[in-house]
Amino acid sequence: MLVVFDVDGTLIDGEEYDWKSFNDAFTEITGRAFSVEFWKSLDEVTASAIVHQGLEDLPQDKRAELELRVRDRCLENLQEERERNPNAFGSSQETRKLLEHLETDESFDVAIATGDWFKTIRFKLEAAGIELERFVHATSSDNPIRSNIIHLAAERSRRDLQDTIYVGDGVWDIRACSMLGIPFIGTGRRIDALKEAGAEYVLEALETEALLDVVEQIVKARNIGNR
Repeated sequence: MLVVFDVDGTLIDGEEYDWKSFNDAFTEITGRAFSVEFWKSLDEVTASAIVHQGLEDLPQDKRAELELRVRDRCLENLQEERERNPNAFGSSQETRKLLEHLETDESFDVAIATGDWFKTIRFKLEAAGIELERFVHATSSDNPIRSNIIHLAAERSRRDLQDTIYVGDGVWDIRACSMLGIPFIGTGRRIDALKEAGAEYVLEALETEALLDVVEQIVKARNIGNR
């Protein structure tokens, strides 16, 4: 079985620093600011998609150029936040132990699928003591659509989507999993919102035994095989 993880709010903390770094970078580079109405209108909540939708009145080549500049400035902001707050972008010991367990269990493969850019997510994971290159991964640097990012992570893992489970913390994760027809396990700080959005399986914290119990429930309910 393939277990695919989101990162921000799932494997690591620090979303408040993350969003501030992103928003500040976008405003500095483009001279524009995101409105409440803009956030409500978003179809895709990935770094690439947000930038492009925020610049939708500009030509594609100009949007692509500005996206790279926003990404690089965002990385600088994240690095500055980390210097000011050494505990930003942390990960719990239980979460790291879970990843280690799944890596050594022959019944599982592990991948990462995130709506963040490669450069920025690599930095945040490194700050949390997790090496991105340990895992098959896909990011919004590969594709702006979250469902496509998850699908790509499965492809790179050489696993079928029918043998895949996704772990995330956002309502947008639920939508992506629904589009792909794969089981979703919710976690993070928005458990109530995930339940309201239809999440059947949720974990208050990412711990080995708890995740394995939920995976077993999903396998029995959906007849997913451990191959």
